[in-house]
Amino acid sequence: MFIRKQKHQIPGLNTTSTADISFMLLIFFLVTTSMDVDKGLRRQLPPAQPKTTQQESIVDKDKLLELSITADNVVMQNGHKIRLQDLQVKVEDFIMRLGKEHLITIKTAPESTYDAYFQLQHCLMAAYKEVRTKWAQQHFGHSFDDCSDSERQTVIEHCPQRIAETYQDMGGGTSR
Repeated sequence: MFIRKQKHQIPGLNTTSTADISFMLLIFFLVTTSMDVDKGLRRQLPPAQPKTTQQESIVDKDKLLELSITADNVVMQNGHKIRLQDLQVKVEDFIMRLGKEHLITIKTAPESTYDAYFQLQHCLMAAYKEVRTKWAQQHFGHSFDDCSDSERQTVIEHCPQRIAETYQDMGGGTSR
């Protein structure tokens, strides 16, 4: 009699449950993690080290609006204390009166809070938006938000954002 050798088959691994768990973990991480949405104000930060020396330009004081935030988070306009509600109207009038020739400078004390700085920036952006909306309404008959791309570009050319910020160097001097 011949004895027949039986081949032993190795059972395959059951990966169904592993795939299910991996899929559930993937879904869990997709649901629980949040995607950061870019919010905020578009600003170009100063270079880490200036490549060229910047020349100071002479600006007529009548065309300059100096804003500053003190260490106590008090907003000052040309050296006088002002509320943010009043500042927006003054900035709108200033921009409308001078058009492209205006310049707004912001000086911030290093001890001031980011919230005070952000509120000032928000006030300025609201003033610019209001001025641009008024200009678009006068020239195109509709608001800035309803303008086409070419109309927006025209409005921006006539009402540019001209804001200069000074910041503290590590050495204690100011730079622009």
